[in-house]
Amino acid sequence: MNRKVLVCVLACCLLFLGMGYAYWTDSLQIDTTATTGELDVRFVDVALFGQYADEDGWAIFDGIDDGKFKIDTDRWKNRPNSYNRIAEQEDLEAYMARIEGYTTTAFDAKLVNPVNLGKKIGDNDYVPTTWSSDKIEISVTDMYPGYGMLFRADIVNPGTLAAKLSQLKIDLTKNMNDAMKNMICVSFEVLRDNSESVVFDFSDEVDDSDIFVIDGVKFIRLSAIGEGLKFDINEEDVDNLLCIYPANADLPKDSFRMDLILGVAMDPDAEGVYTTGSVEKGNPYNNKDSATQLKTAKFAIQFLWDQFNTPVDKVDPV
Repeated sequence: MNRKVLVCVLACCLLFLGMGYAYWTDSLQIDTTATTGELDVRFVDVALFGQYADEDGWAIFDGIDDGKFKIDTDRWKNRPNSYNRIAEQEDLEAYMARIEGYTTTAFDAKLVNPVNLGKKIGDNDYVPTTWSSDKIEISVTDMYPGYGMLFRADIVNPGTLAAKLSQLKIDLTKNMNDAMKNMICVSFEVLRDNSESVVFDFSDEVDDSDIFVIDGVKFIRLSAIGEGLKFDINEEDVDNLLCIYPANADLPKDSFRMDLILGVAMDPDAEGVYTTGSVEKGNPYNNKDSATQLKTAKFAIQFLWDQFNTPVDKVDPV
């Protein structure tokens, strides 16, 4: 066979083998990315009470002179980076000068393992470098009957979800004696920011017999709180909702922050119910002061938060 003819035959065979039909094609595609949000509630601006003009009252009740030590609000208001310190240095020095010769009582309040807030919250409130934490540590040393302190802090929500305060839990140290539980007292309430709207008030949860008052502030004995006690917050109360900021235009302007006022005090007990009392009245209960001198009381208060939509009755469980 002629070589040229053979090549043509092979080429034709390859052509027929490759014959077929082609179709028009098309496709649709959806690329989906799902990211989760964050429930993130933090403490900021822990300090002595009375730093702002609308916080009318004492920071320390010590019985010296008129009994009350107040923060200089003008000095606090004009200082730089005010949200990262408990008080202006001049105020702390004024307190030390005040108590000289009377007592060695000292105090501190600080954020535990603080981190930068990381974002701005509010028009002129918090900046990204403001310290924040989910835990506050407070210490008061060398207290005595009749001494009281008030601290304040703000609660903010830099997360992406609204949060609601659902429960408060209080734990006491197990080795605290009964006398200390009766004499060491706590006071706290949570309010809407710059508002008289109360989210939670401790004094509403206990009997009047477990409350004593220092210059208008109600304090509750640790003995009335117990160990591991939980308080449920009214789920229908909109005031317990802490929204992300910037808040929706339909929400109140104070929705991005809550005010916490926390007090620690020791019962004056002049009647001698828990101590020896006063020399004028004697020692009617035959108490020994050694039960409350040089002792330590520790307790923890936890704020427990849920995301805003729980519980949701319309969502069926799997």
